[in-house]
Amino acid sequence: MNNYYKYLLVSIICLTIVLVSISFNSCDDSPTEPENKPGRRDYVWEVDTLNIPFTILQGIWGSAPDDVWAIGPGGALDQTIYHFDGVSWKNDGKSRKISPLSIWGFAKNDVWLGGYEGRIWHYDGSEWSESLHIDHSDYIYSGFENIWGENKNNIWAVGVIITASYREGLVYHFDGKAWSKVNIEFKHGDFLKIKRGLKTSNNYYLWGIKEDNLHGDTTILFEYSGGDNLIEISKSPYGNGKWQFVQEIDDEIIFTINNKLFTYENNKLELFATNNFQHSYQAIFGRNRKDIFWVMEDGITHFNGINIEYILDVDSTHRLTDGILFQDNVFFLAVDFYNDLNLVYHGKIK
Repeated sequence: MNNYYKYLLVSIICLTIVLVSISFNSCDDSPTEPENKPGRRDYVWEVDTLNIPFTILQGIWGSAPDDVWAIGPGGALDQTIYHFDGVSWKNDGKSRKISPLSIWGFAKNDVWLGGYEGRIWHYDGSEWSESLHIDHSDYIYSGFENIWGENKNNIWAVGVIITASYREGLVYHFDGKAWSKVNIEFKHGDFLKIKRGLKTSNNYYLWGIKEDNLHGDTTILFEYSGGDNLIEISKSPYGNGKWQFVQEIDDEIIFTINNKLFTYENNKLELFATNNFQHSYQAIFGRNRKDIFWVMEDGITHFNGINIEYILDVDSTHRLTDGILFQDNVFFLAVDFYNDLNLVYHGKIK
């Protein structure tokens, strides 16, 4: 074999090694998720008006745009649960021993309600049945302000108990078989939300309000890692334009603190958006970081990863209470206190 063919053979071998090496290195690299595009804002809005005297619909959840529940406490126990089938809102007219405050679900046949008197109810696709009732004679009030879960074997309900001598935050957990009380101490407080975002942490995050008649109430964000380990993240005065909120968006925890959006990772708050419009409120709902709906006192603004703009104006007498997002549809509850009406703002992408 002359030198030319020897050189050619060596070159081919070297090239093969390089290509194999590149192939293995490429296989070792983790696939990257496609970057989210800015969320769309071209919604067409419809408004459904529900005339339900003395009832305030304040919680909404659904498995699809044609399977949406809206709930809230009121005067009549047969007028607290409404369902949207894609065409109209209906109520079955059955009286139940629950004034619901919160709702969460996993499927058409797996929906949960939390409400007054420490009651939790479950819907199996055909009937509602009581799952928990905290019955204590010394309780002046007990209620579950928020119910949320990752799956049917890991559900949380938070709220408050009030007696003649004390007020304390309330936390219960469902393991798929039974509800049990979680011994987290939050004296003079009321837990309003609990969420978890596994992209950044295994811990849970709670939002609560602490009552202080002398110095004024405060709103607090907490991190909970199990047991009785409750760590304060942020605190601010409650009301007068000062707000806080916690939400799980795309499996990530997002906080609102006053007019700013934060992520929380490695014990640090990271700012990623500021809402410079007036009348900002605390509640947010989103599909990802570039598609966030921010409830205002006079409508809804939208953050698309670049800027924030209004996408819906509402009447000054309407107070938005809750929302649910689907791929091309969004629903937001509102109450008109002056006219004793409940409204559902339904947005559809063009």
